[in-house]
Amino acid sequence: MNTKIRKTHLERSAVVYLRQSTPIQVEFNRESTERQYALADRASALGWDKSRIKVLDGDLGKSGQTTAGREDFHQLMAAVGLGEVGAVFALEASRFSRSQADWHKLLDICALTDTLVVDLDGIYDPNDFNDRVILGFKGTWSHTELHGMRLRLQGAKLNKAKKGELRCSPPTGYIYDPEGNLVLDPDEGVIAAIQLAFQKFRELGTAFKVMRYFCVNQIPFPRRRWRPGHIGTLHWGSANLSRITALLHNPTYTGTYVYGRRRSLNVIESGQIKKVKIQLLPQDEWKVVIHNAHEAYISWEEYLSNCERLKHNSPISLSNGSLGTPREGKALLQGLVICGKCGRRMSPRYHGTGGCRAAYECSQARKLDGSMGVCWTVAAAAIDTAVEVHVLEAFSSEQIDISLAVLSELENQAAETDKTWQLRLERARYEADRAFRQYDATEPENRLVARTLERRWNEKLQQLAELEEAYQTAHFVERLELTQAQRQQILQLANDIPTIWHANSTTNQERKEILGLLVKQIALTPIDTPKRSTRIRILWHTGAISELIATRPTNADKYRTPKEVIELIEELAPGRTDTEIAQELNRRGLLNTIGRAFTKKGVAWLRWKYGIDKPLSDPIIAKSGVSQSGYYSTSALAEKLGVGIHTIYYWRDKGIIQAFQETDRSPWWYIVTPEVLETLRKKIHRVPVKSE
Repeated sequence: MNTKIRKTHLERSAVVYLRQSTPIQVEFNRESTERQYALADRASALGWDKSRIKVLDGDLGKSGQTTAGREDFHQLMAAVGLGEVGAVFALEASRFSRSQADWHKLLDICALTDTLVVDLDGIYDPNDFNDRVILGFKGTWSHTELHGMRLRLQGAKLNKAKKGELRCSPPTGYIYDPEGNLVLDPDEGVIAAIQLAFQKFRELGTAFKVMRYFCVNQIPFPRRRWRPGHIGTLHWGSANLSRITALLHNPTYTGTYVYGRRRSLNVIESGQIKKVKIQLLPQDEWKVVIHNAHEAYISWEEYLSNCERLKHNSPISLSNGSLGTPREGKALLQGLVICGKCGRRMSPRYHGTGGCRAAYECSQARKLDGSMGVCWTVAAAAIDTAVEVHVLEAFSSEQIDISLAVLSELENQAAETDKTWQLRLERARYEADRAFRQYDATEPENRLVARTLERRWNEKLQQLAELEEAYQTAHFVERLELTQAQRQQILQLANDIPTIWHANSTTNQERKEILGLLVKQIALTPIDTPKRSTRIRILWHTGAISELIATRPTNADKYRTPKEVIELIEELAPGRTDTEIAQELNRRGLLNTIGRAFTKKGVAWLRWKYGIDKPLSDPIIAKSGVSQSGYYSTSALAEKLGVGIHTIYYWRDKGIIQAFQETDRSPWWYIVTPEVLETLRKKIHRVPVKSE
């Protein structure tokens, strides 16, 4: 027995630690696994009782670069630290760890607890200087060996990539032909779906809208899987945002061979490498870029434009003042406004309930250099109105060209959608025919197989019928073909752009998209003298510049009730209660100065402030008996009917007579029609109704 192995070591357990880097090595490198298990026999030969020999094989298939996820290694470290282990066995130092830090940590703990380290070459005592030097060298060599292997492998991959010969899993829409060249997918449905996604992004401008278009129109999105067991299999499913975004970000669709777009970064948490983060590199750091390497779906310039558009659409870019995509807010000039004072982009800010009041604010300096406060801010209402009026006036006789372009675009969209449906129907008919051929080729005596194939055939026929029904529904609902009446309607609407702009069906987002097609940028500059206002400079896409002046209200003006609202209250006051006036104002979409709906108390306060009287609230007028509008007071109606006022009260409370008060505690007025008189005539027996 070796002199380094003492009785105190044999009284403790011997731990055999097994590890291989990947599951593939465990599956195919069987000899290495058997050699590691054989270390238990060596421990027995060195004097350990078999009951004290423990084998840890839970880390087979796990990398030694880090201790994350290696439960058996942590168990080994804990047992050694508690002094329960007399010796640890491994095939070589690299089995314990490929990291020098983890390797030396294990050696330090073994030295503290007098634990031996045993491999195929010998037995080492970490407390012995010479053995510690050898163990340290073994750890360093293991790390150096790993580094060398990585350099050779990465160098070979890079050299092959520079020739465009390194093969990776192709994106959906491409496959490798027998010669190893990247070619378009032979399935026309796959090609049509990819082309449709790029076309919709050109039209809609956001990945989310493209995804929503596929989902709303029930258009499946293809995906080829390349993992083991599913090499090249085609699956159809719903489009999701991540797949559409990956499609738009992938330069392979431009016909360009690219290598080195990403790099791996270790994420350290609590002193341990918990995970590996994939970081996208900027384009100038890509290692290999070979243009025109294969057939393309889009051009390189369109790919760059798509990436720039996606960058601007992201929330981070929006917070930094990028243009972004038109959204639902009421600020009409969102993404177009720049500050005339400092040149930075101005952002919309919303105030009031539901963001009913918008303002444009220049605050980019605070985000860039930490400057406190904002450059300046201005209410959006007056500016939006001035720009809207000017833009609508700018439309000319060339609107007919716009209408024809819109008509052509709608027809192209309908044709693309119909083409996608036809390809889906063609695939479903093929699968149904194939299922029938399989069933027809089965011998009738083989009933087990025949029943299965018959059921499969019926399922394919059912799927085909459902798809045909869905196509007919889409053909009717989505208008895959434009009728002659629809064509004429489009031409007529295009001749009256203001009607489209002001239509209730036109959303804020659509108005912003229309404006973005005409206007490139708008600069706002405050003017304080001689009159408080805002200079608006409009830069059109044609290069022309227009200049407008809009009023810039003070804080007092912001909270002053508009003149139009006061005039409307004056118009509605006669014959209506404050509650009815408030309801009418709210029905017309008007809001008070703080952005909320009008109330009964609010209307009463405005009437008091602006001296708007309600004639029917005056008791003197009530004594006259009948108002100019033909309403009766209580006493006048009682006298006309020859009854007491309490009878009138009774009829009012029972709903026999319709009555109202303009304000609280004001006289009651009664609406008397011939039908009401006839009803009352039947109820009165003592005194006849006085004739007119």
